[in-house]
Amino acid sequence: MARGLILTTQARATTSSFTTRISLSKPKCKKLLTYRLHLPSRVSSTRFFCCKCSVSQDPIVITEYKQSFSQRMAMAGLKPHHRIAIGVSGGPDSMALCVLTAGWKTDGANAVGKSDDGFINGVLGIIVDHGLREESNEEAQIVSSRVTEMGIRCEIAKCSWLNGRPKQGHLLEEAREMRYEVFQNVCTKHQIEVLLIAHHADDQAELFILRLSRNSGVLGLAGMAFTSQMFSKSTHLYGEGSKNKGILIVRPLLDFSKEVMYKVCQESGQDWVEDPTNQSIVYARNRIRMSLRNLSSYTFQSEVQGVISACRRTRAYVDQICNNLINQAVTIVDHGYAIIDLEILNPSKVTDICLSKFVALILQVLINISRCFYNLIIFLEDFYDMNLSGCSV
Repeated sequence: MARGLILTTQARATTSSFTTRISLSKPKCKKLLTYRLHLPSRVSSTRFFCCKCSVSQDPIVITEYKQSFSQRMAMAGLKPHHRIAIGVSGGPDSMALCVLTAGWKTDGANAVGKSDDGFINGVLGIIVDHGLREESNEEAQIVSSRVTEMGIRCEIAKCSWLNGRPKQGHLLEEAREMRYEVFQNVCTKHQIEVLLIAHHADDQAELFILRLSRNSGVLGLAGMAFTSQMFSKSTHLYGEGSKNKGILIVRPLLDFSKEVMYKVCQESGQDWVEDPTNQSIVYARNRIRMSLRNLSSYTFQSEVQGVISACRRTRAYVDQICNNLINQAVTIVDHGYAIIDLEILNPSKVTDICLSKFVALILQVLINISRCFYNLIIFLEDFYDMNLSGCSV
């Protein structure tokens, strides 16, 4: 195998209009940027491991990124002393997130120290081994070693596909669902209530085009939220008690481009991996990503981000209206149902978009309550069975 590899494409197109048609057919992608890499002797070439790029480090550039990252973390209400987890795949996005998080934790007046074993206090990297390829375990170990070198304690969590491996057409969706379930379980086990995810501006643009192609409404076109809440689908017992607390998901890189992810890794001399699955034209999202690269003029990118920002402002307004309506007109009863005061709600004066979101939020709350009741029943049945089997007759 050749010792050089094309990792990214940064083709510049002359097209600047937002109305440019995005083709979801198989594109021909120009390969422009080449980096040197060295593969470990025992690692399969189906996934590519990249070495540190030989670039001149610019402390001013990396300092600017760190300052911007700190501001985003403050916007989420987070401070360095908070216990957080990081979803780590080993790619340039999550490795850049690790670099910035480590700096945020250890730099400045509110910096935290390190434990006796040399790890930064209050941060855990979670590496999910999906187990879908033979070499996945070895790759997870290599990524863990790289993150550990930054002073971040790591845990590798292996997926258990109880219902069988996902089929090819649903691979990305099922892998994502399993990944977040693993994140939830690991965070709950370590009593961590904040999870950082490395989604960035390019991911947001891809999601926008994907949902636009599926006739999504304005709330869907708003894309990923800067912060969101994740709740477990099942109850897990750790130690003395059982808790089903929500995990706060924070995406502090949504204003950073993919190009910045590479720059952060390069300027900090950090390795990353490139997954060939992300280059497969079998998946619609990958075809969108390749098409956007060919339409990567600054004007086009700005227009896409501008539309997304407008949709996000609309969603924020709708959320505020719905939260006020829920606080004023809804009573959630412990038995798992809701009482809505229609006189206070006055549906005729509420716009359709707010009313539909209002109903969806109530249903979501009731589903979570029902899920908690179901988990409690299962737990009591298991507890009863264990005590019954332990009794002598």
